[in-house]
Amino acid sequence: MKPGLRHVLTPLMIAGGLSGAAILSPTGFANSAEQVRLSPEAARTAARKALLSGDPKTAALLSGALLKRDPDDITALVVMAGALQVQNQSKQAIIHAKRAYNLSDSDRARFDAAMIISRALYQQKRFAASQFWLRRSGHVAPSAQLRAVAMRDFRSVQQVNPVETKVQVGVAPSSNINNGSESEIVFLNGLPFVLSGDAQALSGIEATLGLKTTRRFSLGEGRVGSIGLNLLSRSYRLSAASLAVSGGKTGADYAFAAAEIELGLVSAVTSGKTQDGRKSATMTLGRNWYAGAPLTDYLRGQIGRDFKLAKGNPLHIGLSVERQIRLDSAIRSATLVGLNGSTGIRLSNGNYASFSYDVRNVFSASSEIAHIAHSASVSYALSKPVIGTQVSLSLGLSGKNYKMPYLSPVPRRDLGVNATLSILLPKYEVMGFAPNIDVNFSRNFSSVDLYDTTRQSISVGVKSTF
Repeated sequence: MKPGLRHVLTPLMIAGGLSGAAILSPTGFANSAEQVRLSPEAARTAARKALLSGDPKTAALLSGALLKRDPDDITALVVMAGALQVQNQSKQAIIHAKRAYNLSDSDRARFDAAMIISRALYQQKRFAASQFWLRRSGHVAPSAQLRAVAMRDFRSVQQVNPVETKVQVGVAPSSNINNGSESEIVFLNGLPFVLSGDAQALSGIEATLGLKTTRRFSLGEGRVGSIGLNLLSRSYRLSAASLAVSGGKTGADYAFAAAEIELGLVSAVTSGKTQDGRKSATMTLGRNWYAGAPLTDYLRGQIGRDFKLAKGNPLHIGLSVERQIRLDSAIRSATLVGLNGSTGIRLSNGNYASFSYDVRNVFSASSEIAHIAHSASVSYALSKPVIGTQVSLSLGLSGKNYKMPYLSPVPRRDLGVNATLSILLPKYEVMGFAPNIDVNFSRNFSSVDLYDTTRQSISVGVKSTF
């Protein structure tokens, strides 16, 4: 066990069900040098009391005798597992606790067993497996208080685990998967044009699958380095109505994928003995594909500074520079320079509001690409459930000013609005994962009719509640 982390694990055993759990009894047990004949129930009580009083050897002796009598004695299995784990015999502790977990139909006993397994796995430095069993603990926790214990300790192990993996899964029916125009006839340079079917908005279903895994390395003196791999895939299926007008195009013609390798460095910023923020830097090398063909190679560098404001409210300021090499058309290659900031505040009613602003300057020889963009968003998350759901709302406003005329005598101007209602359904949670529904509406108003677009979508995915 790593120094300084024992305090994280010790409360797990106490709160994890060995104190106040169903296997406990208020009956006392007096230690004695005399040989005492105990009933099975008295032996269980004595074993529990010995473990809780810090005598794992006696607890193991008593529970061992009970297991000789009945190898399926769930109380004895849990106590034996706890005693072995305290004595750093993690392998045997896991064997006994798993047997108890599989045999028991009591949520309380299964919670105890799962917590012991997670501690034993932590001792083995198998942090991901420890987190898995903490999720199982939270899933079977018989009370909100014990579930909160599992969540707290999950986060504690998460901070120690050098590997972090996130999976993104979602399905979204959409009115406009190709970002097509909402009009069949548009005016370009004052002349009317009838758009082909594939240039108009096509409805269908979007399926998203993403993976992000990061390995962290301690560099000492409050610095942490990291290397990560990011993968993303978006595939589409057109509706029957869209297939009929798409001119032979299918969902595969709009498929998007991306792969990235990311290097990062985070350094704590201290003021005296207090940490009041951090500095970060990342470098990302990536490629994306469109319709199965390579589209862009890119290299992006970012630096950021996080501050702690009054009452612990966060403030982030970041600067980014990115070079994009277009593989479909060299003239569309671009250099992007961006500045962003975000903050959040916990309100007196418990709700949380966050704000962000981003400005980006895109340099390119292509009149379709070169522009200056501004975007701002505000999000508001309710602290109290609404009909058993957790609700948040975000609103966004963006503007783009293109630098050169394209399809019009003057440079193009865009104004975009976006609104998303997110609904988390904790009632249907499984092992700390709950279904999440995002209802989104976006509208882009453009001085060039071709780029007037509207999109409505409902995305169904899964979100971690831990």
